[in-house]
Amino acid sequence: MWQNSRSLFIRAGIAAIKLMCAIVIFFSFVFTMYAAGPAIETKYYPVVSKLDIVSLTPLPDGRTEIRASFTKLRNCEYLGLAWYVGTRPENFSRVPVILLRDQQDSSSPNRPLGRQQAGPWIISMPEAELRGRSFAQLTHRCHPFWTTVTEFYP
Repeated sequence: MWQNSRSLFIRAGIAAIKLMCAIVIFFSFVFTMYAAGPAIETKYYPVVSKLDIVSLTPLPDGRTEIRASFTKLRNCEYLGLAWYVGTRPENFSRVPVILLRDQQDSSSPNRPLGRQQAGPWIISMPEAELRGRSFAQLTHRCHPFWTTVTEFYP
């Protein structure tokens, strides 16, 4: 009788240790996914392809108007576009972007999958800086865990 209760106690202890190990592994996995997931998704699963500038028009006030095209690869909700002047990681700053639409375009900012034409967009920097010293990022919501950032330009 005494050996049965001792054996039962040992089995319960082993089960408790296994449960604790499983809990630690689960929370470690969740933490790793939240820490590494956004970087992995940015690098290997972008929402859109790189931006192709179709036309670039310098404006008299030092800004630049562009028309662009790109391919939407994943069906995610568009949140925003950020354009920066400078070089990473040393010194850069965000510049204003005005996203205009053709007068005939009354569609949602969330585009379907496939090749897209966009613009005109007014980027608040001269053409030379736009081509040589700028970069852009798009932000989308693809799932409830984090926002997805895509390196959009260059």
